[in-house]
Amino acid sequence: MSNKAKRDSPLVQSVLALDNYLTELERIGTKINSTDMKSDFDIEYIHKLMTRFAECGQGVSNEVTNLSTHLREAQARAETAARGVTSQAELLNIRRNEQNEKLEEFRILGEKVLALNTAISQFRPPHGQSLTHEDRAKLTSNIPAFEAQLAALIEDLQKLRESARNSRMKALAKNAEALAQALQAARKKLRDLSPLT
Repeated sequence: MSNKAKRDSPLVQSVLALDNYLTELERIGTKINSTDMKSDFDIEYIHKLMTRFAECGQGVSNEVTNLSTHLREAQARAETAARGVTSQAELLNIRRNEQNEKLEEFRILGEKVLALNTAISQFRPPHGQSLTHEDRAKLTSNIPAFEAQLAALIEDLQKLRESARNSRMKALAKNAEALAQALQAARKKLRDLSPLT
């Protein structure tokens, strides 16, 4: 908010008007109080000061009323804003909880992928070597179980991706999609190893 906008607000104008009336009231009161009423003085001048003092007193009274009104209005606006912020905070907590649940689901799926990768990697021969006939037979017998696990993980990741998209969690949806695609590629490689294909 600019300084000009702050100065133009009814609340600030009321405070400034009140301050002006109080300053003027004090100034005139000091002049009146310092006049020696037993000496020779200008009665007309003192009468004008008294009239101006009364006007300032009325101005103070009016501005206190205005200030009170503006403060009540400001309080009402602040309470309305606070209710809105409270509502937004509740929505933020719901969103944060939803995001945490989906991230936890993604983490668990990641752990399952890691466990499956570890199980499959036991069949990888050391670099430069090929699978023995026995290792190939074990791998072939485990392919259906690996494929079933991959299919379940891919399905869970696709559901998570769709849920993340619906919740407008783009990064999570993208990560779930990337992991599902990597698993689909791994699934294709397993199928290529299977003697049934």
